[in-house]
Amino acid sequence: MERLEEITVLSQETSTVLGSWIDNEPYVTPKELEKILGWKVKPEGLCKNDACIPIGDNVRLGEDDSLNLREAATLVGHPSLSAPEVGMVAIGQAHDIRSKALKDRVAPNFTLSDISGVDRSMSDWVGKKRLLVAFSSW
Repeated sequence: MERLEEITVLSQETSTVLGSWIDNEPYVTPKELEKILGWKVKPEGLCKNDACIPIGDNVRLGEDDSLNLREAATLVGHPSLSAPEVGMVAIGQAHDIRSKALKDRVAPNFTLSDISGVDRSMSDWVGKKRLLVAFSSW
């Protein structure tokens, strides 16, 4: 069994779960997976409401029945990115939500601080055109 440690998960909300890193991949228990993705592990596969997706060879299992979090997220339509060096996993919106937003040309509401430190939300400018400029040093 791998050593358990905290994994920070960035998705709709930021949370910290116990899991392990195996070959730089995040593994979590079925209970933690359900908290993160909303899909429950059943004999039929990953299930949510009446829908089940067979796991098969799509999601690697750890020695202690843990599942690869990134592969499970991909299986249910969420893009993901992990940074094992800092113990973080980012999980994006589901494919159908992203596709609808692109089709409808609607940006999700989010809040960022402006250059003066004032929090600004996309919803502050409903009905007006806006330009978002982003910069990263890397």
